[in-house]
Amino acid sequence: MHDSPTDAGDLPGHTSMPADSASTLFTASDDPVKQGAIDRSIAAHHTLAALPDVRFATDKTIVIVLHPGFELLDVVGPFHFLAGTGATVHLATTDDTLDPVPSGSGVPLTPTITLADAPTSLAVILVPGGDTGILVRDAQAIADIRRLSDDAEYVTSVCSGSIALAAAGLLDGRRATSHWSVRHLLTGYGATDVNERVVEDGNRLTAAGVTAGMDLAIRLVSYLCGDTLARFAVLGAEYAPEPPFNTGTPERAGGALTDLSRDFLAPLEEELRTPPAR
Repeated sequence: MHDSPTDAGDLPGHTSMPADSASTLFTASDDPVKQGAIDRSIAAHHTLAALPDVRFATDKTIVIVLHPGFELLDVVGPFHFLAGTGATVHLATTDDTLDPVPSGSGVPLTPTITLADAPTSLAVILVPGGDTGILVRDAQAIADIRRLSDDAEYVTSVCSGSIALAAAGLLDGRRATSHWSVRHLLTGYGATDVNERVVEDGNRLTAAGVTAGMDLAIRLVSYLCGDTLARFAVLGAEYAPEPPFNTGTPERAGGALTDLSRDFLAPLEEELRTPPAR
């Protein structure tokens, strides 16, 4: 008797697709070759789970905040890795309905819960960047982020999401990073800005711009589930960046390109320059 697709999808650390995915990869087959491949994959899941330092966060909950204009990769990149921990991962909208939330690029994501209804005692709360001014001006959302962070194991952000954490008073006196174009603004919010890809200060973990969210998530996987599973996830994602142009930081891009990019992003910088009253 073969494992059903649901059995395969429910295995801890199953990062390829959820149990309710439209994929047919784990559909039992009369083709002995395909069924043999399915059986090998299920056996590999069990082998991975049995490794000495591998543990799964099946009893934990992770919340990723969705606000209008969020940066899509700030959410999807970390979600890819965090979903493989076995934890329940919620996409929590700042709205009071579960309507799809539009990202800054226009692609919407459907939330699973409202931020106001999100459970407490979280393993991770993650705030993405994007149009962070919308989030900073949303007093109820900032209050909810502050409340949920009180007993969260890890309070985290990607890109300009760290400005929202700082606006909530969650980075006072702490080292933090953000997208390079707004990182210097952190000092006005009571934090110490640091030019690093991921900055950790206590249980506050902040990532620099956009793609750094994946580095943050991999670190969180190692904390929640052990280094072996984190390494396994990196391999499965073939996460080995080799950009054709090595211009991913101002130091590498040079003055002219950085100045052009800074002007391009000037509205975001100005919107976040003055901290709102707490």
